[in-house]
Amino acid sequence: MRVALLYRYGVHDHKELYPIIPDVLRLLGQKCEVLYMGPNRRRAGAQYRFPGVTYRFVPFSVNRASTFDKVAKALLWYAWLPFIALYFRFFWRADLIWIDESSLPAHGRLVQMISGRPLAISVVDFFLNIYSEKFTWLRPLEKRLNAIDLKSWLKAACLLTRSESLRRYLITKGASSERVVVTRDAVLPDLFMPGDGTALRRKLGFGDADVVLCHHGILHPNKGILRVAGWMLPALQADPHLKMLIIGGGPDLEPLRELVRKHQLQGQIILTGWLASHADVNAHLNTADIGLVMRIGQSTDHFHVTGALIHSMMCALPVLACRLDGIREIVTEGREGVLFDPDSAEEFLQKLALLKKDAAWRREMGHRGRARALAIFNPEQIAKQTVDTLIRFARLGPP
Repeated sequence: MRVALLYRYGVHDHKELYPIIPDVLRLLGQKCEVLYMGPNRRRAGAQYRFPGVTYRFVPFSVNRASTFDKVAKALLWYAWLPFIALYFRFFWRADLIWIDESSLPAHGRLVQMISGRPLAISVVDFFLNIYSEKFTWLRPLEKRLNAIDLKSWLKAACLLTRSESLRRYLITKGASSERVVVTRDAVLPDLFMPGDGTALRRKLGFGDADVVLCHHGILHPNKGILRVAGWMLPALQADPHLKMLIIGGGPDLEPLRELVRKHQLQGQIILTGWLASHADVNAHLNTADIGLVMRIGQSTDHFHVTGALIHSMMCALPVLACRLDGIREIVTEGREGVLFDPDSAEEFLQKLALLKKDAAWRREMGHRGRARALAIFNPEQIAKQTVDTLIRFARLGPP
């Protein structure tokens, strides 16, 4: 039996975004022949070499830190896909090809049509939907490309999702319930974990009496962090012990800086920008008292279980999270955190006030949240489930 993996950033970047990939490759290699195809040859070192697993590299690299480079190399990846698909059609006839992303429109359909091989597709992101809700001129293109993607999903041997809400959505669109499988995100337990943040907390200017609300991730308008900061202005101005720590960068970083300057909140809203490593993010999360999980409530936001949620729970932070379907699969009101309507400043501030005044309740919810995260996002279990799923559908073949 043969299983192939395609990933447009290559295996090392794949691991950074989904850390169980090396374990998936190792376990797959014990059960079948595995071929991994992608860019970034120089970053695929000895740590990714396993019996039964071979690699083929396209002749370019991708710098994920550069938006221009990512876009340019995405176009180059499209140019290579017909040749890759022909390789699978005539030379390395895979029983299943797994594409572990859905962010490139028509990606899967192109491989399906040319290779003629059964596909497994991870359906995760809907970037065109996010942008088209703001830029209406994108909507005709979005509808056409979504129709192409839906066709590839309905013809796929297997669809993998990270949430039950997305699984239900795909079934309503015509996907067979037997062929849509939820394989949760996975977090290594020693990557995000509780720790002593006292020294860094002092360095950031937080006192013992301060209550720190923390968000981390890409500061995209869809995340709504600028909206939350605006909601919090009266509370921040009324209470000098309320603080906000924002980790990450993106389009909303400069507007956030302007808001801080305008209202002279340099001591209460701390913007770190991008941090160098996951260890740095973990250290900063451990300076906080509450983890903020926010999306603005667009239709596809209901399908996500966000990294900000998972990492906050792993660090034993109680979460203040928007009430969306994917998040409600993980967070029960009052157990791991509290929920609010992403359009309601009033409810957000009410729930923030409840968390702020009760440190013991926050600790209890944080402990329950970490226990739940360890159980749901267990990397060993998810790697085994992923491998078993791929093997099962490789044997079963196309629908």
